[in-house]
Amino acid sequence: MGKLGNWWKTLLAGGAGVAALAAVNASIQRRALEPDDSALGGEAKLFTWKYGEIFYKEAGGASARVNNPGLPIVFIHGIDAGMSSFMWRKNFDELAKDFRVLAFDLLGFGFSAKPPAAPYSADLYVELISDFIREVAGGRANVVASSLGASYAVRVADEHPELINAMILNAPAGYDTMNTRPGMTGAAFYGLLQSPVLGTSFYNVMASERSIRDYARRTLFYDYRRVTDRLVAHLYATSHQPGAQHAIAAFMSGYLNCDMSASFARLDQPIVLVWGKQDVSTPLSKAVELMESNQTARLHIFDFCRVMPEQEHPERFNALTREFFTTQTQADQHDERAGTKYLAAGE
Repeated sequence: MGKLGNWWKTLLAGGAGVAALAAVNASIQRRALEPDDSALGGEAKLFTWKYGEIFYKEAGGASARVNNPGLPIVFIHGIDAGMSSFMWRKNFDELAKDFRVLAFDLLGFGFSAKPPAAPYSADLYVELISDFIREVAGGRANVVASSLGASYAVRVADEHPELINAMILNAPAGYDTMNTRPGMTGAAFYGLLQSPVLGTSFYNVMASERSIRDYARRTLFYDYRRVTDRLVAHLYATSHQPGAQHAIAAFMSGYLNCDMSASFARLDQPIVLVWGKQDVSTPLSKAVELMESNQTARLHIFDFCRVMPEQEHPERFNALTREFFTTQTQADQHDERAGTKYLAAGE
């Protein structure tokens, strides 16, 4: 009877612990604010995709298209807790003066749908980017993309070259890291992260305001003063929207990894790699290796910068983007007049 009594006490204590964690998780969810949707100008729109609504902003009216009648620019954000099109807030409106610009939130991020049963993977995001360019951007676009988002864009450019004209890629992951599928350990970890109580508790610790602030100061930004209260509040709010943990669970378990090395080597589209000289997550040496695999790519290094050149040096980043895509527009128009413009597959 004593052993049975101890067993019941342990069970009740465990149940009370789980109940307490569930209560804490619910409290965190209730306190989470709505993310800031005003950081980017333009018009908010929704693209109805097969796994849910995809939120995006579009700007660049008639005057921009007269000044630069070329292809639109599509911005693709990176993958991490709290990531969204918000990362392009210092670039979107400025470049909209000269281009039609579109910035969307990947499935599971920002204001886009976050279905728990979606098969979050690199293949899913490659398909989403392809469909977005095909159905929303007009079938062909210039792309600015970051980190794993850049790796997905590389695969799109390789598998559907008719969709992407030229790219600016910020430190693409998936060259020699984040490039393998998860094994049994990853699958088990994914199952744990998806558990309603323990998984949510783990996620809440990882995506706490303190964790976000420390990570941003240590990894994302060279100048810690750019890690403002507004930035931390937005990342926290975005990472605590209902369902936000599902895509991150897939990311942390390895399901969003993307091997882009072979695809990058095959590309013949014009490419500019941008890299923070002080990047600690994807060191500059990786850029050199990528350049060796594709001799047509150019490299632009931002000093006093880690992962976010578009935010740490927005004026230089915007000037580079404007010059590069304007040049590509002029080259594209020349090819069109010469009758050598790229034809979509099957034409």
